[in-house]
Amino acid sequence: MKHWIMATAVVALVAGSSAVLMQGEARAAAPVCLKIRDLGTLKLLDDSTALATSRSQGNFIVRMRGTCRDLKMIDNYYTLRVRSPEECFDRDDVLAFRYGGLCFIESVTPAPKK
Repeated sequence: MKHWIMATAVVALVAGSSAVLMQGEARAAAPVCLKIRDLGTLKLLDDSTALATSRSQGNFIVRMRGTCRDLKMIDNYYTLRVRSPEECFDRDDVLAFRYGGLCFIESVTPAPKK
């Protein structure tokens, strides 16, 4: 009986430490949020990819679901339609342009450091 209680305590200790490690990994792997208030400019790299500058977090690669030719037009200002309650610029957000046209966001990821 004494060995059974000791074995149960060891299993509980190992399971608890594994859960703590997994929570730490989940926090480390959490996606970086590009806050709308930190968004600087969007520079089109090709028809479906843009480089977003951030005032405090560095640069981000923004991939569109399709082509986004409206971003090339001079003075075609856009507004953002954001779905995230945390005000993150992310998947399923929309760029709505002044002269018409919508661009749907597929992903927003940190740009590789140079």
